[in-house]
Amino acid sequence: MMSCRIVSRQMILSSTTRRRRCHGGIFQNVRLNQGTTRATSTTGSRYLSSISSFNNNNNKNKNKNNNIHSSSSLSDRLVVVGSGVAGSATALIAAEKYKIPVSLVFAGSIPEDCNSYWAQGGIIYENYKHGDSPQLLAQDIFRAGAGLCVEDAVYKLAHEGPSRVKELLLQGHPYAQVPFDTTTKQSNNNDNNNDSDNELSLCLEASHAVPRILHYADHTGKVITQHITAAAAQHPLITLVPDTLVTDLIVDQQDGTATCVGIETLNKQTNTTSQMYASRGTVLCAGGLGGIYQHSTNPAGFNALGSSVALVERTIATATTSTCTLQNKDLEYVQFHPTSLYIPNEARFLLSEALRGEGALLRNGDGYAFAKDFHPDGELAPRDIVARGVFNESQKGGGNGNNNHHNVFLDITHRDANYLVKRFPTIQTHLQSKGLDITKDHLPVIPAAHYTCGGIATDLHGKTGLTNLYAAGEAARTGLHGGNRLASTSLLEGLVYGAAVADYCGSQDGIDIHQEVQRKLQSDKKKDNNDASTTMTLSSRLNKNQNPDRIVSRATTLLQTVRRVMWDHVGVVRTPSGIAQALDTLDDLIDETQHLYSQHACMETVGARDAAFAGQAVARAAFANRVSAGAHCILQDDDDEKVHGGGSVADTDMETDTDSDDEMNDVGVAVAVAQ
Repeated sequence: MMSCRIVSRQMILSSTTRRRRCHGGIFQNVRLNQGTTRATSTTGSRYLSSISSFNNNNNKNKNKNNNIHSSSSLSDRLVVVGSGVAGSATALIAAEKYKIPVSLVFAGSIPEDCNSYWAQGGIIYENYKHGDSPQLLAQDIFRAGAGLCVEDAVYKLAHEGPSRVKELLLQGHPYAQVPFDTTTKQSNNNDNNNDSDNELSLCLEASHAVPRILHYADHTGKVITQHITAAAAQHPLITLVPDTLVTDLIVDQQDGTATCVGIETLNKQTNTTSQMYASRGTVLCAGGLGGIYQHSTNPAGFNALGSSVALVERTIATATTSTCTLQNKDLEYVQFHPTSLYIPNEARFLLSEALRGEGALLRNGDGYAFAKDFHPDGELAPRDIVARGVFNESQKGGGNGNNNHHNVFLDITHRDANYLVKRFPTIQTHLQSKGLDITKDHLPVIPAAHYTCGGIATDLHGKTGLTNLYAAGEAARTGLHGGNRLASTSLLEGLVYGAAVADYCGSQDGIDIHQEVQRKLQSDKKKDNNDASTTMTLSSRLNKNQNPDRIVSRATTLLQTVRRVMWDHVGVVRTPSGIAQALDTLDDLIDETQHLYSQHACMETVGARDAAFAGQAVARAAFANRVSAGAHCILQDDDDEKVHGGGSVADTDMETDTDSDDEMNDVGVAVAVAQ
């Protein structure tokens, strides 16, 4: 029988215990370069030559790939985890261009239940007629990324982005045809002067040099997701697998080499586990980890609890061969969106970057527009700087403002009311449900965890340090974002790098890996039966003395604890002592969530376990990096003590909810840090 090793609960428990309290050293050993080294050229020529060489070889193998391995076995497939833009792009390119069977696995009951759906602002395109260029876009990305971007990753997106948008979102069948907003211009046709031409409408967003953002009112992510998931669902080679949580990776380590051969899953409706084998590869596109924070713009549910990061952390902990160089990287760079709607005791609601692009101003409780006090670009400065500015201002108290002394507001009332309602219908509808009006009111705002700039380390083709495992989208760290993400890059990143994974899987290198994995799977006949999976009912292993309702309740409580710990100690502004305290707590939370999961596997115990592992990974990365840059702002403990000793800042805590523990109030000099 093939020595296929499944990451087990018992192994994780023992490994976690061995590593507890080690906040440096052993954890830093896995932070290795994944092959995305910086280029010295300022033009991206190294990227262009390397991609050109890959594409030439890839085209030679396209026809060959379309005819190989027509096996009926379901293990002869690509498993894509996550149904958002990155996952759907991967699935569509793999299935359509390379005729690869795909299983699209996702946690929701419908594929639209993903984080991509909630993106408000838009997606980067091109505005070459008005001075835009790949070089200009790259400059904007570098500027936002605080000098930490990987150059090749940036130029790949800047050069390939427009063509991927055309291919996947504008072309139509077999891909999507998204009805983006257009502008109407009079035609030059002399035969019919009443004719008009519709051109794509491009708007400006913060830190972009020119208007280059495609949009559909204020719910671009929704319309893109609806169309691209519909295209995936209609493709004959793509099988949708809903209501499915990935609990662990299946790793084969025979002959001293580590290879991902599939995933272990939990159906959240039936609480049954399955093992899905995939000789074509496993692609993690399951989004980020903003949901592990108490204040988050991410929707409620399973999609933003750091499941991909957690899968990698558990795999690293149990790897027994040096051939596995899998790692998470740059997790300290969690982007906090500056303007989420603040209503006490309610979930945060994103007030899009596009509002500030349209001229919205940040005002304090006295009505003073303060943004240019912390940066010359004011509201259009990079997000990390604006977030710290909002955070800092919120510490100062309410002045003459209303709303229980809340002190920071977003104001766009100076713009035309009819235009605002048409441009931002989703935001206006939500505001009206809360008794507010975009055309009349100053809107109370507060920063909230929004996007994960780091993630699973990959190269430009989405390859990780574990053979046959890939990642794309927010789950991946290509180096594109550096220390801070430029507005409206996330959806484009999903298209470009999701398609890149599919291209690699369809290349000769991908074919070679597939053939080797197929041989490994076929060597064990039990893994090559008709459905290529084994299933067990979890209720059979629930201890008779255990109460599942009690376990679910406890898991829910632990998830809330993770969120409070992360917000209090690993939030907008951090200190080494605060992070160390968080790590101690997270160590204990991992032990308990692991135990609960071993007693009763369900959506709540899976989510709490993933959040604890992801939180620990973020805290470790933040603790190891004492240099403030981009979205990672860390004050040394002596600086923090001086700030609190000054009186005015220390005496005024950040605006808090009644159901919250004390929130972070480490500010003062923080706004100036990392500019």
